[in-house]
Amino acid sequence: MKYALKLVLILCLSAGIQAYAQTMACQSTSTDGNQFVPSIGMVEVNEDSGGRYIYQWMYWHNAERLLWLRSYIDTTYEPDAFFYNYDGKAYGDRPGGYWASNMPSPYVDTQFGDPSGEKAVTIGSGNANLLTPGRWYYTVTRMWAGRGASSWIKLSSQRGVQTPTGCTSTWCSFGCDTYNNYVTIPFQDHFTVPGCRKYYWNYYNTTRAAC
Repeated sequence: MKYALKLVLILCLSAGIQAYAQTMACQSTSTDGNQFVPSIGMVEVNEDSGGRYIYQWMYWHNAERLLWLRSYIDTTYEPDAFFYNYDGKAYGDRPGGYWASNMPSPYVDTQFGDPSGEKAVTIGSGNANLLTPGRWYYTVTRMWAGRGASSWIKLSSQRGVQTPTGCTSTWCSFGCDTYNNYVTIPFQDHFTVPGCRKYYWNYYNTTRAAC
């Protein structure tokens, strides 16, 4: 789920009711990015004999940087990656094929409800309260090729909640309705993939650099 609205159909069989939701109110709305955005992150996008792929790595250096995610049992987290497609030439189109992550209860995020100008390829965590500081986490997924041989990419960290509590799939992960997304690598950087980029978020300083 991204900053764009993500509509999810929840079928309540016992009541025969169909309910729709977008973002959700979180238990705390006074957080800032320092309570869930990684201290250090890195993204590598490339192509090999198996096709195009995207790797991400994330590191939270202490417990305070995970404070919001670890304070509640129903938190989710997504290190969103968006391929610039406003010109119709995104490098990555959508997830497809092999994927893996060592984040707790990982899932492949859906593009349902996303704008066509930004192609999201993301692996999320359905149990973000189990993330621990001082450990490197990763996500990797193959993806369908977009129409471009290269394109810009944007990274954004999103905090969210499970609805209903206990469900860890992509269809149960909703971004918080406030303070839910912090961009760590903006399109304005014009970082072009294939390539590799790392970022530091309020970890001594906030900056981006080549890998």
